[in-house]
Amino acid sequence: MQSDVRSAADPRTHAPAFAPHRPSEIGERVRKYFETSGFSRWTAIYGTGDIPPIWKIVRDGHQRVIDHVLEWTEPDRHHTALDAGCGTGNLAIQLANRGYEVDAFDVSAPMIHFAKYINSGKTKGIPPSFHVGDIGSVTAEPRSYDLVCCLDVLFHYPLEEVDRMLSSLADLSAAKLIGTFAQRTPLNDFWMRVGQRLHAKNRMTKLFMFSQSEIDAVLKRAGFKVVRTKRIKYFFYDSTVFEAVRTA
Repeated sequence: MQSDVRSAADPRTHAPAFAPHRPSEIGERVRKYFETSGFSRWTAIYGTGDIPPIWKIVRDGHQRVIDHVLEWTEPDRHHTALDAGCGTGNLAIQLANRGYEVDAFDVSAPMIHFAKYINSGKTKGIPPSFHVGDIGSVTAEPRSYDLVCCLDVLFHYPLEEVDRMLSSLADLSAAKLIGTFAQRTPLNDFWMRVGQRLHAKNRMTKLFMFSQSEIDAVLKRAGFKVVRTKRIKYFFYDSTVFEAVRTA
């Protein structure tokens, strides 16, 4: 993908592939959620239409995260990026508009179809290439991408799966990995319990929270070091953004 020799029909020299893969029980539950009830909820939240005030807090908090990620990325006409768990493609489009050549994927097929539809014609240069697949099955040449991003994904999975996910994504990054996670704090524990009680009948996924030291240790094992973090707090929305760079 980083080669300067590209065809007019397809400027990329390769795209990520997804090997046959049996997801974990939690991974399958996450996929089903984002292909059923979660699809309508999150396409609305990440959209631009009118939504309930509580959803609006999540939308605005998420946009603050994206804005901060963009502050950590320089406009570039040659670099490549991978957006893992891209959802509706908000970050992928904004990276493409900054000059990155972007591959993006999500475990939810309806979400990818939606991302392709709403983002058609929105990019100034090469549009993102959207794919269906999950982190556990993504394959590409090692260090294929200058930047790998993974936003609003890790909190759906327990630490042992996060360890495998970040290790897989780290293999694909030549230089930088940016992601988010939910910090384990007493207040966040409280909000999680409230949410579980309010949505006990309809909830298909569970929220997992981690300490900064746990994320640091996972990335260290993958050959990366966290060089900066930013905690984004907006009402009950609380997400920590980290930037890690390759050390090995």
